[in-house]
Amino acid sequence: MKNSAFTLIELLIVVAIIGILAAIAVPNFMNAQLKAKVARAESDMRSIATALEMYQLDNNGYPMARSNPITGETGQIKLSNRLIPLTTPISFMSSIPVDPFFSDLREAEPDFFDTYDYFDNWSGTEIDGGQPGAGTRGFSWRLASAGPDGVMCWGGLGCNKNGSTGIDFDPTNGLVSDGDIVKTGGTIVNAEFVVTYPLQ
Repeated sequence: MKNSAFTLIELLIVVAIIGILAAIAVPNFMNAQLKAKVARAESDMRSIATALEMYQLDNNGYPMARSNPITGETGQIKLSNRLIPLTTPISFMSSIPVDPFFSDLREAEPDFFDTYDYFDNWSGTEIDGGQPGAGTRGFSWRLASAGPDGVMCWGGLGCNKNGSTGIDFDPTNGLVSDGDIVKTGGTIVNAEFVVTYPLQ
């Protein structure tokens, strides 16, 4: 009785075919993961934006990024603590979501980088004095996610992975492109905009 077996050539062909299929499938899988993270970041920021506008209606101003009346902190406040007024004492949203693109920064400074960057115009003009990186792009508030490049530029200019300046994330440039995912809101009507609630 003659034994039958695969020849070396047949085995190499099968391995080559599996390798080609894997080379096609893996990038598609990675792209699907990135698309899901981008969609999640955009959805989270829409939820925060809605909560910010509800807060503004009740308080005639947006939460201050540089002063938290609930925790008593001032200056460079932990990112999620900037948004605590949206959950306490009145709940405009149930919890503060985590930026899915902040993993590297969270490992470096877990006590600071724990959600989306939030900044308000009042803190930018009255406390930071309009310094670079403190801007809200002509709006009352700005939210920013680090985006797929994993580099947080605080929604500002000049610190992207490839040295690009002034770029927001745009999926048409490729999913792993430079730039933060940025959302702004609350148009400032005039240069004399001042919130009406007191600095604690």
